[in-house]
Amino acid sequence: MEAIRLLVILTLIIVAVRRQYTVGVTLSVAGILTALLYQIDFFNLVGVYESVITSRRFLSITAVIVLVTILGEMLKQLGSLEKLSTACRRLPGGNQTAVVALPMLIGLMPMPGGALLSAPLVDNILTDKHDGAFKTIANYWFRHIVEFCWPIYPGLILSAVITHLPIGTVALLQLPFTVVMALTGGYFFLRKVAPDPTNDRNLSAAIGGILSTLWPIAAAVLIYATTGFDMSVSVAISTLLLILVMRPSKSIWWPAVKKGLSYRLLLMAFGILSFQAILETSGAIQSLPTLAKSFHLPDALVIFTVCFTVGFLTGMIAAFVGLGYVLLAGFLYQPVVVPHNIMIAFFSGYLGMMVSPTHLCLVLTAEYFKVPLGKAYRVMAWPLVVMTILALAVVLSPWPGWIVP
Repeated sequence: MEAIRLLVILTLIIVAVRRQYTVGVTLSVAGILTALLYQIDFFNLVGVYESVITSRRFLSITAVIVLVTILGEMLKQLGSLEKLSTACRRLPGGNQTAVVALPMLIGLMPMPGGALLSAPLVDNILTDKHDGAFKTIANYWFRHIVEFCWPIYPGLILSAVITHLPIGTVALLQLPFTVVMALTGGYFFLRKVAPDPTNDRNLSAAIGGILSTLWPIAAAVLIYATTGFDMSVSVAISTLLLILVMRPSKSIWWPAVKKGLSYRLLLMAFGILSFQAILETSGAIQSLPTLAKSFHLPDALVIFTVCFTVGFLTGMIAAFVGLGYVLLAGFLYQPVVVPHNIMIAFFSGYLGMMVSPTHLCLVLTAEYFKVPLGKAYRVMAWPLVVMTILALAVVLSPWPGWIVP
């Protein structure tokens, strides 16, 4: 019965994505269906919705999405994004380096929906030769290559706390995944990007141009890293600094504010978080390990199934680490740390997150380029297959044993 209920929920999401319903509507309906299948009564469901709407997490994520949209639109209207694109083109490798560097620089900032900031930058680099689906996945792909090993990401911090490994060890253990993802992205995306015909390469000028235009984003990262403020507060302060320094006219900041307050963005945040909350209330995710074991699957396949499913349903690294690792403690770190299994757990959850329709970066990037998720998935399919094969080779190699003897 448990397997049937989960299958019905997953099928609804997949069908809705294929029929191009918005993510906010899809996940709101999926949440109601989950409540019905798991017999959550009406008053409990209302309580879940109330707790979501009034939660600090919902307010913070919604504020980040709104503020990032406003900040990105103002930077675009002020010409800063075009200047940043020009600066990155002056790096060795020109356009090809820029397509990697721009999303990756934004990816150093651990924020929900951060790919929305780099989307217009990638759009400015890639010509009309590339369709919206290609631009969507190129931006999305390189935005996330550092998440395996960048130590300020919540998922990595959680992994270190739960497994009792030093965060530097966790970062080093998973570093090959970043290399694998970069190589895969280079093969599938960069070789299709035409090199810049100009020879205007100047490393020092490029770095200077990047710093002079990226300062509002760098300021948000610095404020977040040094003060302990919520990311929404950090982005708000950075946006205010931009307004004070650049003094944009009403014709620039007002359209940016209206774009940030789009009902589609607000519904998206509500749909994602309410669906996650209902899944947690129903106990669906907690039942996954027992369900997987009931099919007598090998340990590696149990780990993969649980973490991939949690990653797919939640679209968040912190969620599949925080939930999946605790549920799979006996496979990963109790009574002893098993580095191979930790790598399988993180990669499989990451894979689920990458294809999740609840993942803000994917949804917001597809929304920006006006691309149905189905088309985006088709572009991403083979790169993910190749990356998974290479990642499996890393897991089976001596590497995990070298890092955690």
